[in-house]
Amino acid sequence: MIGLFLLLGLVVGGIFMLGIFTKIWQNREYSLTKKTFLTLTMGVILVAFLYASFAFILVSSDHATYYTEGGQNLGEMDYEEIMHNAKDAGYYVHGPFYVNVKAKDATGIYPTDMPYIQERLGDEFLLNHASYYEDEAPVMEIMFLDDDRATVMFFNRSRPDPYVSPFKVEHLPEDSWMIERLMVAFGFDREQAEHELEELKNAIYAGDQPKIEISHEVLPDAIYKDLKSMSTDSDFSLTSGEGNSILSFYDQGQVTGRMSFVVPNQRIVQKKEGISYTIKVDMRGGVDLEIMLPAGESVPEEKYKAIFREMFKNIGLPEDDVDKFSFRYSPSMW
Repeated sequence: MIGLFLLLGLVVGGIFMLGIFTKIWQNREYSLTKKTFLTLTMGVILVAFLYASFAFILVSSDHATYYTEGGQNLGEMDYEEIMHNAKDAGYYVHGPFYVNVKAKDATGIYPTDMPYIQERLGDEFLLNHASYYEDEAPVMEIMFLDDDRATVMFFNRSRPDPYVSPFKVEHLPEDSWMIERLMVAFGFDREQAEHELEELKNAIYAGDQPKIEISHEVLPDAIYKDLKSMSTDSDFSLTSGEGNSILSFYDQGQVTGRMSFVVPNQRIVQKKEGISYTIKVDMRGGVDLEIMLPAGESVPEEKYKAIFREMFKNIGLPEDDVDKFSFRYSPSMW
């Protein structure tokens, strides 16, 4: 809220200063020297105001934080009952979030034809991206932007100086392999897949990154089956509060691909003595904890753990599970 008012103040101030500059230069009674002097003076005032405003934003938004080292998965839980209990206890509950953004700002798609994923994650999961691997390294990634739009990017970390040298066409996988993947992911016929590959190569020749954006229906179920056909095993990672879950595919123990999913989380917040205590709970048993307080201030471990134990008890989680979390402290953001 402070940032919004400050932004409005900057806009109004800028318009005001522009009006002053205009009046100075339209005043025929002023000499050129006087106009220049007044303009420079007002310019210095404007710059000082902008610096002061920026400093105010930094100071007003700065805070100290206690955060956990990755969160925990506490197993099966009644997500809806926990949210109901939290509201009954008088805590502030807001969400759902997909990691740290609301659904309207989240990147990805909501597949409805993947029952084997739904069995694991429920019906509200978001699919972010899928990656093909070779020798434990990604070679192709499909980032889902919408149901009919995706970005396809290629990697080759075995080339000399992969992080600084330009990516060349010869660093791409075999043409036949890429064409097959494009046909699977988008349902293209061979001619269309070859056309998209040619567009990719032209972009690389022009010095651009090895990626293309494709506006066409994407087929996550087909990608899943393609990765599964290349693999002998697969597993899901557990969520840990923000809702992230990775489905990894393996061939004789080596990673062949990954699909990244997110389920919603909600934040349960209690404010005491100017300090915010937050519990993030996702739909698949993940929990993460955070404490936010004024910059430079701290709170004893026994105190904040006692508060979290009370919150756990009130929302229906085992109090002793608080001891599973390890906290780190940051005195400020900068």
